[in-house]
Amino acid sequence: MATKRKTASSAAPATAPAAAAPVFEPPVESWADTILRTNFASVEQDSIVLLQAAGALLESDSPDKVTVTLDQNLKLWIAIKTVLLNSDCPVEPEVKANLRNLAQYVVSTTMLATQGAIETAKLVSLARLNMNIAEGLLSGHRNRMIQERAYQIWEEDGRPEGREQEHWLRAEAEVSGLFKVQS
Repeated sequence: MATKRKTASSAAPATAPAAAAPVFEPPVESWADTILRTNFASVEQDSIVLLQAAGALLESDSPDKVTVTLDQNLKLWIAIKTVLLNSDCPVEPEVKANLRNLAQYVVSTTMLATQGAIETAKLVSLARLNMNIAEGLLSGHRNRMIQERAYQIWEEDGRPEGREQEHWLRAEAEVSGLFKVQS
């Protein structure tokens, strides 16, 4: 099933106002604005933004919603690509390169959609991409927290040799407990 995306050439000509149909509007602070503000350094906020974009892509059930959501998702990924070029961005160089490649995929896929219909599978693909990146951000953040806590435990225990796994498992249990409390 393909969803027709409105383009400037396919939009209906302006006529006298008809009955006001509900208009799909993007969030007050756009997803792109959030990424530009956080510099891709606030894992929780950045993940939420990516998940919101994914949800909006999956819920786009009309040409107007598809158009607005694709445009907002495109701006989000352009913002991500822009932030990745910033030397202050805390993302590892290899991850930056991968995210820039994904941003190019999003741009290409979205540009193809401006030429007519976009397959539902492509919308789902873009949504899954956003969800996977959000999950990866959170997973990496969780692993860093575990690593830092394991080091603290090691220091608290007097820096003993050969107990790395014990310290890691203890830290993992503590961090997992934090994530359960926050949920």
